[in-house]
Amino acid sequence: MLEKFFKPDSVAVVGASIKEMKLGNQILENLLKGGFPGRIFPINAKADSTTRIMGIKAYPNLVEVPHSIDLAIVVVPSRWVPSVIQDCGAKGIDSVVIISAGFKEVGEQGAELESQLFKLSRNLGIRILGPNVLGIIDAHHHLNASFAPANPPPGNIAFLSQSGALGCAILDKAEGEGIGLSKFISLGNKADLDEVDFLAMLKDDAETDVILGYLEGIGRGRDFISVAKEVTSRKPVIMIKAGRSEGGKRAASSHTGSLAGQDEAYDVAFEASGIIRANSLREAIDLARGFSSQPIPQGRRVLLLTNGGGAGIMAADACEQFSLELANLEDQTKERLKEKLPQDSSLANPVDILGDAKSDRYEIALEAILTDPNVDGVIVLLTPQSGSDEDETASIIIKICPETKKTILTCFMGQKKIKRAVEILRNNGIPNYGDPEDAIRVFEAMFRYGEWLKRPVEVVKTFPVSKSRVDHILNESIKEGYLEIGGERALQIMKAYGIPTVENYLVKELDEALEVAERLNSSLAMKIESPVISHKSDTGGVLLNLKPTDVETSFCKLREMAKKIVEDNRIRGISIQPMVKEGKEVLIGVSWDDVFGHLIKFGLGGKYVEIYRDVSTKLVPLTPSWTKEMIEETKVISKLLKGVREEPPSDAMEVEEALLRLSQLVCDFPRILEIEANPLVVWEKGGVVVDARLRLRNGCS
Repeated sequence: MLEKFFKPDSVAVVGASIKEMKLGNQILENLLKGGFPGRIFPINAKADSTTRIMGIKAYPNLVEVPHSIDLAIVVVPSRWVPSVIQDCGAKGIDSVVIISAGFKEVGEQGAELESQLFKLSRNLGIRILGPNVLGIIDAHHHLNASFAPANPPPGNIAFLSQSGALGCAILDKAEGEGIGLSKFISLGNKADLDEVDFLAMLKDDAETDVILGYLEGIGRGRDFISVAKEVTSRKPVIMIKAGRSEGGKRAASSHTGSLAGQDEAYDVAFEASGIIRANSLREAIDLARGFSSQPIPQGRRVLLLTNGGGAGIMAADACEQFSLELANLEDQTKERLKEKLPQDSSLANPVDILGDAKSDRYEIALEAILTDPNVDGVIVLLTPQSGSDEDETASIIIKICPETKKTILTCFMGQKKIKRAVEILRNNGIPNYGDPEDAIRVFEAMFRYGEWLKRPVEVVKTFPVSKSRVDHILNESIKEGYLEIGGERALQIMKAYGIPTVENYLVKELDEALEVAERLNSSLAMKIESPVISHKSDTGGVLLNLKPTDVETSFCKLREMAKKIVEDNRIRGISIQPMVKEGKEVLIGVSWDDVFGHLIKFGLGGKYVEIYRDVSTKLVPLTPSWTKEMIEETKVISKLLKGVREEPPSDAMEVEEALLRLSQLVCDFPRILEIEANPLVVWEKGGVVVDARLRLRNGCS
């Protein structure tokens, strides 16, 4: 579908100019400098039969070009773009890149113009990249239809960018460091084509092995996740998502008109779809270089080979920080090394071959280490010392690398003495990192991606539930005009989906309260039931640890208190519950993200929830393995559930099933925006939800 954007036989530059500082001139120049092999048609409204721009005949409009055109690059003022699109339709051009700015990124008037542009292009069957883009590059097909001042070498990394300026920086770095790109795509405002479309295209692109992206916002969250899962099952995707801070979100909105979602939601969505999130431009490029040149490690066992103890210690510290294991060499490998290395060499991990090590010593060590079955990958560390032979050592690594399927990353530290060696490594597809921590971070990300590829395909588990009961409660609440549901009704919803709840009795009269108290014959909790009081504890609407003899006084007290807060017709009654015995208090709940939809949460519950914020979040629908991950990802409650000191472990399986049932609930009823079941009290066996609240989407039936 997008073939003509990357492999056109002919390109028209609408807005081509003879003035060097004009974008139309720069784009035309880049097409020529890049060696585009097809026809190029400059379009300039003032052109006549004799006009030539850069030696190429120009035309006043697209319609007058006497040849077919595959791709139009539009760089005219925004107010003229719709008429250009009309000409594209008349000429039969269905692929258009709009460089022009002045659309939704500048405000309401620009947004309206962009909306009109989208409708017009759809009616004419035209696909648009942009507006407000840097352009598009296919390095393998010599297409540089951009105004970027760089021409990156061909390679196997595709780069998507929502920022043209950052795109320029990446392209300049790629050209300067010899990082090969397959394609560069500036997304801009994404009026039509977006990251979802291009990810789907790059999935099957034979020239692309790694996808790198910079995004400020995602419009089609669920589509993005679905496509990204397919892509990451074939090739790694590395994303920088800007807008983590509130200031960053505001900047993103003013920059490209994006609406940045909750940053946590992006973390969760990327994790769920196998995307590696980079925290900086440097980290993203480091990752792309590793993924694009080395095999994925089959395990986390790393061997550190060094000519300096300090570098080895730094790398070992980083391995622990990033949860990698230092490989234990087999005795046979150690004996082999012992025979050929100096006596003072350290054969533990890190393997230290001493400061006077030349390339032959690195060769001996690498050949032995890479055959050891306990080693999944090697980080080769070198500090330039008086006895070092940096260039030859780099050449040895290049010679050995094709002979193994194990991951080899290098860390030649320094600047002046290693410069040529680093170039040798880079030119032969061996990524070098200036700091041991950077190399270890890349190895760990590659290992995690390998684990993602090995993951089993899970089926979402469902349970027999009472959907009709929940539907009735939701409709009843909406009919009464309430979008928030708490107390007894919320507990009924939980119960209808098989989530265990505390016994709850709603009473309206004193004699009913006394009858319930006599039946329960235990310590009691009493709560005001009103749809307009969501936080009953804050208003004094909850009384705890009551004796049956306290019920009469407490009932009257709560009734009087409720009448002072709300109108009498908004009081549904008083709930009476047996006091729940002590257990571990956890929170289970659901929130809504405007980009990715429902997110499910688990964490420390009760009165400490706001203080410690010990919470793990996943996407809905939840799978059984994710429920286990959610519990393990928490720092405090996961340990408490396992039992501390003399306490027995709590029923984690009860928590896991409750999370799965909650996920099923919001999948069945998307009108539910939020749920908080807090606390779910868990014992050694079993547990119950004591209180719950739900919020519904406005306008949904």
